[in-house]
Amino acid sequence: MKILLLSDIHANLVALEAVLASCGEFDAIWNLGDTIGYGPKPRECIDRMVDLFANPVLVGNHDLSCIGEVDISEFNPVAQVAARWTTLQLGMDHRAYIADLPSLLVHENFTLAHGSPRSPIWEYVTSAAIATENFTCFQTDVCFVGHTHIAMYAVMTPDTDDAEILPFRPGETIDLLTARYMINPGSVGQPRDRDPRAAYAILDTDRGTITAHRAEYDVATTQRQMAQANLPEILIVRLTHGM
Repeated sequence: MKILLLSDIHANLVALEAVLASCGEFDAIWNLGDTIGYGPKPRECIDRMVDLFANPVLVGNHDLSCIGEVDISEFNPVAQVAARWTTLQLGMDHRAYIADLPSLLVHENFTLAHGSPRSPIWEYVTSAAIATENFTCFQTDVCFVGHTHIAMYAVMTPDTDDAEILPFRPGETIDLLTARYMINPGSVGQPRDRDPRAAYAILDTDRGTITAHRAEYDVATTQRQMAQANLPEILIVRLTHGM
């Protein structure tokens, strides 16, 4: 079974469509959350998840902020502006869809969390120390996370008590049968690892492997859409540089 693993689409429909065009055939989509927020096409990105029967889909902190379930004072001022704009774009069906999503679950022997298994809405897995602590918070061999917008993985081998954290580079394949892993496929809609291409991964459950991928997309089109929506300039510019 081939799974298209996505995270942090952030209402970037152009990037999402580029991923769907480049990824080849797949059997299912797993979405690790923050489908909306920051970007210009929140309704359309939610609708694509529904149309493609994506399941499971997790909820992220930006998703929740856009339906009033997270206090946007927790966000920086730019993110607050984007959240307020996004809230105004959503219909009742979009709000209901987001409200029903989990932030953490175990699915087909994999743990899925938006942020981390320890704190699925807010915690960023950005260091070996944080990863090491989180390996005690899930029972499966593999946990998929998003939230940081950086493609990476943490590995815990049987002969060590400390995790190692490494970048998950395009084209790299991990054999999931050799150790315990926490894996972040990176962000579809707003990468922050200085590679502006949309990030995603393909999980092959038959082979027990996962491979990192990037997809070129028309960044300028998304930027024009954001400018037309009067979204903050800093959010527009950062897409050029992947940061």
